[in-house]
Amino acid sequence: MGHFITGVVTEILTPFNEEGSINYQQVEELIIWQMAKGIKTFFVNGLAAESQALSNDEKIKLLKTIYGVTQGKAKIMACAFENTVRQNKELLDLYEETGLADAYFITAPPFFRHTQEALYDYAAELIDYTKRPVYIYNCAQMGTLFAPDTLCRLVNEHPNLKGFKDASVDILNFIQCTLRVDPENFDFLGGCDGLDGVMMLLGAVGCVSFMAVPFPKEMSDIVEAGLEGDREKCIAAQHKVLRIRNLCKQAPFNAAWIYAMKYGGGPVGMHSRMPADQDYVPDELKKQLDDLAREMGYDVQ
Repeated sequence: MGHFITGVVTEILTPFNEEGSINYQQVEELIIWQMAKGIKTFFVNGLAAESQALSNDEKIKLLKTIYGVTQGKAKIMACAFENTVRQNKELLDLYEETGLADAYFITAPPFFRHTQEALYDYAAELIDYTKRPVYIYNCAQMGTLFAPDTLCRLVNEHPNLKGFKDASVDILNFIQCTLRVDPENFDFLGGCDGLDGVMMLLGAVGCVSFMAVPFPKEMSDIVEAGLEGDREKCIAAQHKVLRIRNLCKQAPFNAAWIYAMKYGGGPVGMHSRMPADQDYVPDELKKQLDDLAREMGYDVQ
Protein backbone atom coordinates (compact mmCIF):
# COMPACT_ATOMS: atom_id res chain seq x y z
CA MET A 1 0.00 0.00 0.00
CA GLY A 2 2.83 2.45 0.79
CA HIS A 3 2.34 5.92 2.27
CA PHE A 4 -0.12 8.57 1.18
CA ILE A 5 1.27 11.29 3.46
CA THR A 6 4.87 11.79 4.58
CA GLY A 7 6.81 14.75 5.94
CA VAL A 8 5.61 17.83 7.80
CA VAL A 9 1.90 18.61 7.65
CA THR A 10 1.39 22.20 8.81
CA GLU A 11 -1.66 22.66 11.04
CA ILE A 12 -2.80 25.98 9.66
CA LEU A 13 -4.16 28.54 12.11
CA THR A 14 -6.91 30.91 11.02
CA PRO A 15 -5.76 34.53 10.73
CA PHE A 16 -8.48 36.79 12.09
CA ASN A 17 -8.80 40.53 11.93
CA GLU A 18 -8.99 42.36 15.25
CA GLU A 19 -12.80 42.54 15.14
CA GLY A 20 -13.07 38.78 14.56
CA SER A 21 -13.59 38.40 10.80
CA ILE A 22 -11.31 36.05 8.87
CA ASN A 23 -8.45 37.71 7.02
CA TYR A 24 -8.47 35.62 3.84
CA GLN A 25 -5.64 37.65 2.32
CA GLN A 26 -3.42 36.57 5.20
CA VAL A 27 -4.55 32.98 4.68
CA GLU A 28 -3.24 33.19 1.13
CA GLU A 29 -0.01 34.86 2.26
CA LEU A 30 0.53 32.18 4.89
CA ILE A 31 0.11 29.33 2.41
CA ILE A 32 2.37 30.99 -0.18
CA TRP A 33 5.07 31.44 2.48
CA GLN A 34 4.68 27.87 3.76
CA MET A 35 5.02 26.41 0.27
CA ALA A 36 8.13 28.55 -0.31
CA LYS A 37 9.55 26.92 2.83
CA GLY A 38 8.97 23.46 1.37
CA ILE A 39 5.70 22.46 3.05
CA LYS A 40 3.69 20.13 0.81
CA THR A 41 0.70 19.20 2.99
CA PHE A 42 -1.74 21.30 5.00
CA PHE A 43 -4.06 20.38 7.89
CA VAL A 44 -7.10 22.61 7.45
CA ASN A 45 -9.91 23.49 9.90
CA GLY A 46 -8.24 21.76 12.83
CA LEU A 47 -8.29 22.68 16.50
CA ALA A 48 -5.44 25.16 16.11
CA ALA A 49 -7.52 26.85 13.40
CA GLU A 50 -10.19 27.44 16.08
CA SER A 51 -12.54 25.12 14.24
CA GLN A 52 -14.95 25.23 17.16
CA ALA A 53 -15.44 28.94 16.41
CA LEU A 54 -15.90 28.59 12.64
CA SER A 55 -19.16 28.15 10.76
CA ASN A 56 -19.37 25.51 8.04
CA ASP A 57 -19.49 28.29 5.46
CA GLU A 58 -16.23 29.67 6.82
CA LYS A 59 -14.63 26.23 6.81
CA ILE A 60 -15.52 25.76 3.17
CA LYS A 61 -14.29 29.23 2.22
CA LEU A 62 -10.99 28.53 4.03
CA LEU A 63 -10.62 25.26 2.12
CA LYS A 64 -11.31 27.02 -1.18
CA THR A 65 -8.93 29.85 -0.32
CA ILE A 66 -6.10 27.45 0.52
CA TYR A 67 -6.70 25.38 -2.59
CA GLY A 68 -6.71 28.57 -4.63
CA VAL A 69 -3.07 28.95 -3.63
CA THR A 70 -1.94 25.33 -3.74
CA GLN A 71 -3.74 24.43 -7.01
CA GLY A 72 -2.94 20.76 -6.42
CA LYS A 73 0.76 21.42 -5.73
CA ALA A 74 0.26 20.53 -2.07
CA LYS A 75 -2.07 18.05 -0.40
CA ILE A 76 -4.92 19.25 1.79
CA MET A 77 -6.22 17.27 4.76
CA ALA A 78 -9.61 18.69 5.76
CA CYS A 79 -10.79 18.15 9.33
CA ALA A 80 -14.27 17.17 10.49
CA PHE A 81 -14.19 17.60 14.26
CA GLU A 82 -17.92 18.05 14.90
CA ASN A 83 -19.97 16.94 17.88
CA THR A 84 -22.02 14.16 16.27
CA VAL A 85 -21.90 11.72 13.39
CA ARG A 86 -24.68 13.66 11.66
CA GLN A 87 -22.84 16.99 11.94
CA ASN A 88 -19.63 15.40 10.69
CA LYS A 89 -21.44 13.93 7.69
CA GLU A 90 -22.92 17.34 6.86
CA LEU A 91 -19.44 18.88 6.82
CA LEU A 92 -17.94 15.95 4.90
CA ASP A 93 -20.68 16.34 2.29
CA LEU A 94 -19.76 20.01 1.90
CA TYR A 95 -16.09 19.08 1.54
CA GLU A 96 -17.00 16.48 -1.08
CA GLU A 97 -19.00 19.02 -3.07
CA THR A 98 -15.86 21.10 -3.50
CA GLY A 99 -13.70 18.13 -4.50
CA LEU A 100 -10.68 20.03 -3.13
CA ALA A 101 -9.52 17.90 -0.19
CA ASP A 102 -7.12 14.98 -0.65
CA ALA A 103 -8.02 13.32 2.65
CA TYR A 104 -10.10 13.85 5.78
CA PHE A 105 -9.31 13.83 9.49
CA ILE A 106 -11.75 12.76 12.18
CA THR A 107 -11.46 12.62 15.97
CA ALA A 108 -13.24 10.91 18.82
CA PRO A 109 -16.51 12.58 19.81
CA PRO A 110 -15.72 15.53 22.11
CA PHE A 111 -16.50 16.25 25.76
CA PHE A 112 -17.75 12.93 27.15
CA ARG A 113 -15.91 9.67 27.68
CA HIS A 114 -17.02 6.88 25.36
CA THR A 115 -16.47 3.16 25.61
CA GLN A 116 -14.05 1.74 23.06
CA GLU A 117 -16.94 -0.10 21.39
CA ALA A 118 -18.87 3.17 21.02
CA LEU A 119 -15.71 4.86 19.76
CA TYR A 120 -15.25 2.10 17.18
CA ASP A 121 -18.84 2.46 15.94
CA TYR A 122 -18.53 6.25 15.71
CA ALA A 123 -15.28 6.18 13.75
CA ALA A 124 -16.26 3.24 11.54
CA GLU A 125 -19.43 4.97 10.35
CA LEU A 126 -17.49 8.09 9.34
CA ILE A 127 -14.63 6.16 7.72
CA ASP A 128 -17.04 4.18 5.57
CA TYR A 129 -19.07 7.28 4.70
CA THR A 130 -16.29 9.10 2.91
CA LYS A 131 -14.99 8.70 -0.63
CA ARG A 132 -11.45 9.81 0.19
CA PRO A 133 -8.75 8.52 2.55
CA VAL A 134 -9.48 9.06 6.23
CA TYR A 135 -7.07 9.71 9.08
CA ILE A 136 -7.76 9.59 12.82
CA TYR A 137 -6.54 12.31 15.17
CA ASN A 138 -5.95 10.74 18.59
CA CYS A 139 -6.49 13.91 20.53
CA ALA A 140 -6.09 14.50 24.26
CA GLN A 141 -8.55 17.40 24.08
CA MET A 142 -11.40 15.04 23.21
CA GLY A 143 -13.15 12.93 25.79
CA THR A 144 -11.70 9.56 24.75
CA LEU A 145 -8.46 8.26 23.23
CA PHE A 146 -8.32 5.40 20.74
CA ALA A 147 -6.89 2.28 22.35
CA PRO A 148 -4.35 0.34 20.25
CA ASP A 149 -6.75 -2.61 19.85
CA THR A 150 -9.51 -0.26 18.65
CA LEU A 151 -7.20 1.29 16.06
CA CYS A 152 -6.08 -2.16 14.90
CA ARG A 153 -9.66 -3.31 14.46
CA LEU A 154 -10.56 -0.18 12.48
CA VAL A 155 -7.55 -0.62 10.20
CA ASN A 156 -8.30 -4.29 9.57
CA GLU A 157 -12.02 -3.84 8.94
CA HIS A 158 -12.16 -0.44 7.20
CA PRO A 159 -9.58 -0.12 4.41
CA ASN A 160 -10.34 3.56 3.84
CA LEU A 161 -8.50 4.35 7.09
CA LYS A 162 -5.01 5.32 5.95
CA GLY A 163 -3.34 6.92 8.94
CA PHE A 164 -3.25 8.01 12.56
CA LYS A 165 -2.02 11.22 14.14
CA ASP A 166 -1.15 10.47 17.76
CA ALA A 167 -1.30 13.50 20.04
CA SER A 168 -1.91 11.40 23.16
CA VAL A 169 1.58 12.26 24.49
CA ASP A 170 1.72 8.59 25.48
CA ILE A 171 4.72 6.93 23.88
CA LEU A 172 3.74 3.49 25.16
CA ASN A 173 0.33 3.86 23.52
CA PHE A 174 2.03 4.83 20.25
CA ILE A 175 4.40 1.85 20.38
CA GLN A 176 1.48 -0.46 21.13
CA CYS A 177 -0.23 0.88 18.00
CA THR A 178 2.83 0.26 15.82
CA LEU A 179 3.04 -3.24 17.28
CA ARG A 180 -0.47 -4.01 16.03
CA VAL A 181 -0.55 -2.06 12.74
CA ASP A 182 2.18 -2.37 10.10
CA PRO A 183 3.95 1.03 10.01
CA GLU A 184 5.32 0.23 6.55
CA ASN A 185 1.82 0.29 5.11
CA PHE A 186 0.03 2.80 7.33
CA ASP A 187 0.72 6.51 7.91
CA PHE A 188 1.64 7.01 11.54
CA LEU A 189 2.07 10.74 12.17
CA GLY A 190 3.44 12.56 15.17
CA GLY A 191 0.93 14.85 16.83
CA CYS A 192 2.86 16.63 19.58
CA ASP A 193 5.66 19.02 18.62
CA GLY A 194 7.52 18.16 21.82
CA LEU A 195 7.69 14.46 20.87
CA ASP A 196 7.70 14.31 17.08
CA GLY A 197 11.38 13.39 16.87
CA VAL A 198 10.91 10.43 19.18
CA MET A 199 7.87 9.29 17.23
CA MET A 200 9.77 9.56 13.95
CA LEU A 201 12.41 7.22 15.35
CA LEU A 202 9.68 4.82 16.46
CA GLY A 203 8.00 4.46 13.06
CA ALA A 204 6.17 7.67 12.18
CA VAL A 205 6.55 8.93 8.61
CA GLY A 206 5.77 12.57 9.36
CA CYS A 207 3.97 14.85 11.78
CA VAL A 208 1.03 17.23 11.91
CA SER A 209 2.60 20.30 13.43
CA PHE A 210 1.32 23.60 14.82
CA MET A 211 4.90 24.67 15.50
CA ALA A 212 5.43 24.47 11.73
CA VAL A 213 3.23 27.55 11.29
CA PRO A 214 6.01 29.93 12.43
CA PHE A 215 8.88 27.41 12.24
CA PRO A 216 8.50 25.18 9.15
CA LYS A 217 12.26 24.72 8.70
CA GLU A 218 12.85 23.60 12.28
CA MET A 219 10.03 21.04 12.06
CA SER A 220 11.28 19.83 8.68
CA ASP A 221 14.73 19.29 10.20
CA ILE A 222 13.21 16.89 12.75
CA VAL A 223 11.20 14.92 10.21
CA GLU A 224 13.87 14.72 7.54
CA ALA A 225 16.46 13.45 10.02
CA GLY A 226 13.95 10.93 11.34
CA LEU A 227 13.14 9.65 7.86
CA GLU A 228 16.87 9.27 7.20
CA GLY A 229 17.30 7.32 10.44
CA ASP A 230 19.80 9.84 11.78
CA ARG A 231 18.99 9.56 15.48
CA GLU A 232 21.53 12.11 16.72
CA LYS A 233 20.48 14.78 14.22
CA CYS A 234 16.78 14.09 14.80
CA ILE A 235 17.02 14.45 18.57
CA ALA A 236 19.19 17.58 18.30
CA ALA A 237 16.53 19.15 16.06
CA GLN A 238 13.83 18.06 18.51
CA HIS A 239 15.67 19.69 21.41
CA LYS A 240 15.85 22.93 19.44
CA VAL A 241 12.11 22.93 18.82
CA LEU A 242 11.39 21.96 22.42
CA ARG A 243 13.23 25.04 23.67
CA ILE A 244 11.01 27.22 21.45
CA ARG A 245 7.88 25.35 22.44
CA ASN A 246 8.66 25.66 26.16
CA LEU A 247 8.51 29.43 25.76
CA CYS A 248 5.50 29.52 23.43
CA LYS A 249 3.48 27.45 25.89
CA GLN A 250 3.82 30.18 28.50
CA ALA A 251 1.43 32.42 26.55
CA PRO A 252 -2.30 31.70 26.04
CA PHE A 253 -3.29 29.30 23.24
CA ASN A 254 -1.68 30.44 19.97
CA ALA A 255 -0.59 33.97 20.95
CA ALA A 256 3.15 33.21 20.98
CA TRP A 257 2.87 31.28 17.70
CA ILE A 258 1.31 34.38 16.10
CA TYR A 259 4.01 36.59 17.63
CA ALA A 260 6.76 34.28 16.33
CA MET A 261 5.62 34.70 12.73
CA LYS A 262 7.84 37.78 12.52
CA TYR A 263 11.04 35.72 12.64
CA GLY A 264 10.81 33.86 9.37
CA GLY A 265 9.16 36.38 7.08
CA GLY A 266 5.59 35.08 7.14
CA PRO A 267 2.49 37.26 7.54
CA VAL A 268 2.26 39.20 10.79
CA GLY A 269 -0.46 41.06 12.66
CA MET A 270 -2.83 38.10 12.95
CA HIS A 271 -5.37 37.72 15.74
CA SER A 272 -7.38 34.97 17.40
CA ARG A 273 -11.18 34.87 17.56
CA MET A 274 -10.90 34.26 21.29
CA PRO A 275 -11.10 37.00 23.97
CA ALA A 276 -8.48 39.73 23.58
CA ASP A 277 -6.30 38.48 26.42
CA GLN A 278 -5.77 35.21 24.53
CA ASP A 279 -3.71 37.21 22.02
CA TYR A 280 -1.50 38.63 24.76
CA VAL A 281 2.23 37.83 25.02
CA PRO A 282 3.94 39.47 28.04
CA ASP A 283 6.89 41.72 27.23
CA GLU A 284 9.32 39.55 29.20
CA LEU A 285 8.24 36.50 27.21
CA LYS A 286 8.62 38.42 23.95
CA LYS A 287 12.18 39.25 24.99
CA GLN A 288 12.94 35.61 25.76
CA LEU A 289 11.53 34.54 22.40
CA ASP A 290 13.49 37.24 20.59
CA ASP A 291 16.72 36.24 22.35
CA LEU A 292 16.23 32.59 21.46
CA ALA A 293 15.41 33.49 17.85
CA ARG A 294 18.65 35.49 17.61
CA GLU A 295 20.55 32.53 19.03
CA MET A 296 18.97 30.39 16.31
CA GLY A 297 20.23 32.76 13.64
CA TYR A 298 17.16 34.88 12.93
CA ASP A 299 17.50 38.60 12.25
CA VAL A 300 15.19 39.92 14.95
CA GLN A 301 14.04 43.53 14.71
